[in-house]
Amino acid sequence: MKKVMAVVLIITGILLISYPKLKETYYNIQQEKMMQLWEDALTELTEYGDTAYNENTIEEELSKKTAEEERKIKEEYISKHMEGLLYIEKINLKMPILTGITKKNLAISAASIEGTGSPGEPGNYCIAAHRGRTFGRQFNRLDELVKGDIIEVLSKETKYKYEVTEKLLVKAEDTWVLMPDGKEKLITLITCDYSTEPWQRLIIKGRLIKDN
Repeated sequence: MKKVMAVVLIITGILLISYPKLKETYYNIQQEKMMQLWEDALTELTEYGDTAYNENTIEEELSKKTAEEERKIKEEYISKHMEGLLYIEKINLKMPILTGITKKNLAISAASIEGTGSPGEPGNYCIAAHRGRTFGRQFNRLDELVKGDIIEVLSKETKYKYEVTEKLLVKAEDTWVLMPDGKEKLITLITCDYSTEPWQRLIIKGRLIKDN
């Protein structure tokens, strides 16, 4: 019995000593997975860029439908996958925010990036969209925003108001722009910038100033 207790105590001691290292290893693995997920989401904007640019993918799926049938299918899809509404008065933008970066979501509207924050909550709520060729389509006019401009997110019965704090260009692999900043309630809008090759990402960052 004494030998068994001694073994148990030794094992317990080893586990207690190892726990901090095991915990650190676990969180490092989880962080690497999340960073890879974010990088894939940013890359999706480039890989799907020209197709979504012309919004052909969803049209191909609906090519044999009538205009009324197409409209209903799109409305049903948006209703099912919508988590909020993005509104920026300065650039006359109002877009549904669909959940998750997928080819279909990006072809239709803006989409939130999985694993980032939620509207109005501590963290960094990240939303991506393509830039349509037509003036004012999708995030086409996002580069007009400057520090102090207002971004609004309508989620169910709550409206969140963010003030733009920064505009910058980054590479596709620069996932640090999606990271939270302590307890700050942030928003980050992401799209492609086609002014240079290889294409960079145009980033608009903002901070929550009001919710009601």
